[in-house]
Amino acid sequence: MIRLISFDVWNTLLDINVMIENLVKALSELLKVPEEEIAEKTIKTREEIKKIRKSRSGDPEKALEESQELLARALEVDVEIVKRAVAKATLSVDERIVLPEVKETLKKLHGKYIITTTGNVMFWPSTYTRLILEKFGLADYITKQFYSDEIKAYKPMKEAFLAPLRYFNVPPEEAIHIGDTKAEDFEGALNTGMHACWIDPETEKVEQIHEKGFVVKNTKDLLEVLQCF
Repeated sequence: MIRLISFDVWNTLLDINVMIENLVKALSELLKVPEEEIAEKTIKTREEIKKIRKSRSGDPEKALEESQELLARALEVDVEIVKRAVAKATLSVDERIVLPEVKETLKKLHGKYIITTTGNVMFWPSTYTRLILEKFGLADYITKQFYSDEIKAYKPMKEAFLAPLRYFNVPPEEAIHIGDTKAEDFEGALNTGMHACWIDPETEKVEQIHEKGFVVKNTKDLLEVLQCF
């Protein structure tokens, strides 16, 4: 029986590409530098940070600050510019940031399960992500949100996944996590003892690929997975 569903946020509920586009535009305007140049350095920095977190070599206490400092260093600017840019990016997001059928899926799950987010932060704080979820009405269907800058642990660390389970007193085998990053979301949840869904847009159908793990094409497919329990 599944009692708790944990959602990754970026590229699971919200489109990271839209946010990165806004961030690149804001940085370009502040620095008077072409967007192409900013985009290249931003994407490269994101990949570097993901490698650091996959190897768990980053300090979970300072994960947000480290990500902002790495981007500032790549752009050769003061970190204040990065902080201003992420604020501008957040203020300018529109409804395109909500992924297709996400709101409808959350509506169907609301009231039947404990719904949480388990999200890492990179470049902007979780408060900005919370604002976006509120702005577009997704927060109405989420019981409680958990983020790495608040709980001082990031995925794939077990502590990140255990935070909502401990809060709601739910054992791992009665919870499922869904996200788009195989190492952070899928493997991290499985290593914690949870069930897991990996979002892979290239997959053709819902498929069980582990004793407790499934691959799905999108967030909506979680509804089909839940019928297995």
